[in-house]
Amino acid sequence: MEGDTGTDGEGNGGGITVERQSPEAAFALLGDETRVGILQALGETPDEPVPFAELQGRVGMRDSGGFNYHLGKLRGSFVRRTDEGYELTYAGRQVVGAIYAGTYTANATVEAIPVEGECPVCGGGLVAGYAEETARMNCTECEEWHNEFGFPPGSLDQFSREELPVAFDRWMQHVFGGIVAGFCYTCAGRMEGRLVRDEGDERVAGMPAHAEFACGRCGSTARASGAIAAMFHPGVRGFLFEHGFDPSTEPSWALGDASLPDVSLRSTDPLRLTVRFEAGSESVTAVVEADTSVGAVERDDDAV
Repeated sequence: MEGDTGTDGEGNGGGITVERQSPEAAFALLGDETRVGILQALGETPDEPVPFAELQGRVGMRDSGGFNYHLGKLRGSFVRRTDEGYELTYAGRQVVGAIYAGTYTANATVEAIPVEGECPVCGGGLVAGYAEETARMNCTECEEWHNEFGFPPGSLDQFSREELPVAFDRWMQHVFGGIVAGFCYTCAGRMEGRLVRDEGDERVAGMPAHAEFACGRCGSTARASGAIAAMFHPGVRGFLFEHGFDPSTEPSWALGDASLPDVSLRSTDPLRLTVRFEAGSESVTAVVEADTSVGAVERDDDAV
């Protein structure tokens, strides 16, 4: 593979070797319809190696020499050879996935869609829409509840118009699950979070702070409620599940019997939050640290 080879790079322990080639060289490999066709053909059965002859047949190229030339150009970067045939590398899978998702090939607009359910802050109506590769969901009566996030345009036709608001929300939760776990949604680099104090007009839904996440590699950022890390903690998710909200299937605006979390300032130096969910006489309290990690979770079955 052409390019730089880095061993034991900064921030890594011993025994880690990373081989790199320039982005120009990598993307130049894809500038041919036969090579893109090879990746798509392998993507038809992504978990099964494909013998040379079968792969050539899928692509529909009769010239074996020419086909072998293009296949050879992809090997090492997007395709690997095994004893059983050829298969996609991780990079190859990502390219095929981006083709299906329409990341590079699709554009779409979805007019406003009324959302079944009500705003968890004020009880007003909710509406969803889509434009410029961004899903938007907000309350029609207050400015406290709103979400805006990227959504792959090629996924829109996988859902009916009525299903899209929940699909948008599920995707948002999927993306933020990765962010809270420390992975960048753009480049899979290391993402770190911090709490940022909000005062006066900056406060949203009465919360004293919000969470900001940043990737140290590509610079991507994300902003969310200060309670976001608590929402993904298994102790909190278990409590919500017990009270009628299944985090794996239910939209974020429907919390079952649980109320919106009460978020209060636990300390200012370092900045820490107390996030409390209540349902009837029971509650669960999580402490969100300055780096957005969850320091402690406690259950109280006798809340007043």
